[in-house]
Amino acid sequence: MADNGGLSTLERNSLIVTVVMVVLLSVLAWASAHYNWLLWLAASVGALGGLVHEIAQSGGKIVFFQKHDDGMYLGSVAGMILGAVAGLLVVRGHLTGSVVNVSDIQLSYEIFFAGLALKGVAEAAGGNIASKEPPPK
Repeated sequence: MADNGGLSTLERNSLIVTVVMVVLLSVLAWASAHYNWLLWLAASVGALGGLVHEIAQSGGKIVFFQKHDDGMYLGSVAGMILGAVAGLLVVRGHLTGSVVNVSDIQLSYEIFFAGLALKGVAEAAGGNIASKEPPPK
């Protein structure tokens, strides 16, 4: 049942949860960059990348898994987790690799885009082609 804004109660609550997660992760990312906590920076910025993908895809109206005609939507929580994992993998490569002089800003961009990309790839792998035409009889 839709309210006056055109959103169902579940969608409205999902938007609120998504916005709260964005704010909390942004604060954590800022603190991580300020205090040079690289692992927390990786997890928080990667999670933000996954959340941004979900916001772009569903407008933040899906928090948990949902199946639609065009495939599975992982939702904000899964996007956040996948993004954090991607971010940790990126920073691990920098910490154990031979790259020595990487700025926090460059690292943040790489982490963010890794989170954004992993969320997209994970959903694309589970997608279906949605046809507007009815199936043949």
